Amino acid sequence: MKTPTISRIENAFQPAKEIDTPKRFAGRQQAVLDCFYALVTEGANISIVGNRGIGKTSLARQLIHMGTGDNSLLEKVGHETSERYDFVTMYFACGDAVKNCNDLLERLLTSTDCLRDWIYDIPKARKEIEAYNPKFNVGFAALGAEKKIEQESVSIIHNHSIDVVFTNVVREVVAQNLAQHGILIVVDEFDRIKDPTGFASFLKSLATNVPTVKFCIVGVAQDIQQLMKEHESSDRLFAGSIVKLPPMSEEELTEIVRVAERSIDNFIEFDTDATRRITSLAHGHPYMVHLIGKYALRDAFQQKKYLITSESIDETLKNIAESGADPVLEARYKKAVASSPQREIVLKSLAAKVSDDGEVWTTDAYKVALDQGVDNSSQYVGQLVTEDYGSEIVKVRDRYYRFKDSLFTAYVKARPWQFNEEAEQSH
Repeated sequence: MKTPTISRIENAFQPAKEIDTPKRFAGRQQAVLDCFYALVTEGANISIVGNRGIGKTSLARQLIHMGTGDNSLLEKVGHETSERYDFVTMYFACGDAVKNCNDLLERLLTSTDCLRDWIYDIPKARKEIEAYNPKFNVGFAALGAEKKIEQESVSIIHNHSIDVVFTNVVREVVAQNLAQHGILIVVDEFDRIKDPTGFASFLKSLATNVPTVKFCIVGVAQDIQQLMKEHESSDRLFAGSIVKLPPMSEEELTEIVRVAERSIDNFIEFDTDATRRITSLAHGHPYMVHLIGKYALRDAFQQKKYLITSESIDETLKNIAESGADPVLEARYKKAVASSPQREIVLKSLAAKVSDDGEVWTTDAYKVALDQGVDNSSQYVGQLVTEDYGSEIVKVRDRYYRFKDSLFTAYVKARPWQFNEEAEQSH
């Protein structure tokens, strides 16, 4: 069997980026179908919500494929359709600079991967945005060797707000009949927008004025109200098209491992126990499978091993922690634990007793901590809710707490002990 390249080994698992191709996409059959039905429903905007590391961006990327006529994922999940949809698709990920609805619309208009290139080629659209803010003129002119001479005169109202300008621009883009079904705009990491007030009203207006423009907003949230922070309008705008991603099943997580094995022609494989160990540690988060799988595969390749065992996974977990393979999660863990072995015991005891609804009853967690020698757990819980230790848990009500991030919970469970080697052996 031919030895795969280092590049193929390193990219068999992809914790650092979303899964872009349908061939590499695993599981999520119902979510894929829900996205497709929302895509083809006239007037429906789409929302993909869920916890961190759960696969939201990967699903959004698949939606873009479906929106450009690629039905291979639909066929993969057993849904046959002769219809192929034709949207102009755009993808934008929000950053810290996008603070409100106006910031978002401006960036959609001026980003190269979104509307900017289209605006340059459509004189009416370009005049609209240049009238809103002349500083954009330079950016658009730079897209071609020289600025085109416009043959028609269009009166402009110079004091249009950005939402009106956006609406007018996309109306002009749609009028060019560039795609049969309109425009699909995916806005990722929507939860990073500090003040999304007004976006629901904007979408409602846009649906009336330019009904062939469809938004898909993606973000960390339990529901659309939490994501958009606007309750009544949100319900109506996304009725029937909210895709909430639950934790992946063990079968779906296993499929991720098998897809990775096939990508290197099964040159290295995970045995049954190793696969089960990874999927158990992931607690429904595909990101954790990719993170652990990537480093286990790298270690096996370097050591010229062709079968990865459960013992290999344990060694990989130590290497991930020691090397800071995920610097964000590792930094959060170290901030929560700091220099206290007792606080680490309490943190892991809380993580061990998270119920299906995400809550922790402290009575159960304190018993686990007491078995490991900590008899004042409430003191450390009081510290873990504070910013000094990362505020990783929040109080729900008397004696009940919740981790604010389920991905961090999975990391706490999977990470080897920093101080307590005896506790690690007992676990």
